[in-house]
Amino acid sequence: MRTDPPVTFSTSTPEAMTNLVTPRPPLGCAAVMLGLFRAALQEQHLPVTQQREAIARALFESAQRLSADEVRARLQDAGERVGKATVYRTLRLLVRVGLATEHDFDEGFKRYETKIGQAQNDHLICTACGVVAPFQRDELNRLQAEVARTLGFHILRRQLKLYGLCERCDAESGQAIRQVS
Repeated sequence: MRTDPPVTFSTSTPEAMTNLVTPRPPLGCAAVMLGLFRAALQEQHLPVTQQREAIARALFESAQRLSADEVRARLQDAGERVGKATVYRTLRLLVRVGLATEHDFDEGFKRYETKIGQAQNDHLICTACGVVAPFQRDELNRLQAEVARTLGFHILRRQLKLYGLCERCDAESGQAIRQVS
């Protein structure tokens, strides 16, 4: 699956900036996130193990959305021995404590990324090449808040997935259609 840099459509107001997820974790972010993970484990009376820390670090240091298999491969490349079940359990734990988000792009598996800030999970997904482009629109946040307020609903999270063709695939498919005609 090809991944392009995230596309961000938002204003540069301080309010809008708090709703962004950075494309790459800031320097030192992994260490901070790892400290938060340790605290969450201790709060839930769970052991802080070397394997859990290695899994969390692999995710926190990544600038990509990773599958459990990709996390495990990175750990193996680094000489870490971690079982597949441990990777899955730790990723679910990271989501449960609010340090990671889980995405399902209809690939048959889930992807995980570090949760930084209050970003919404809105994505454009190319059905031809698989590119996933996250985006942020302040208008969607305002509309969401208005709809929720009107209906007396408290929103916990939002995930908007728009499927279609990226610019490159759209141009290629249009070119192929013109050649057939």
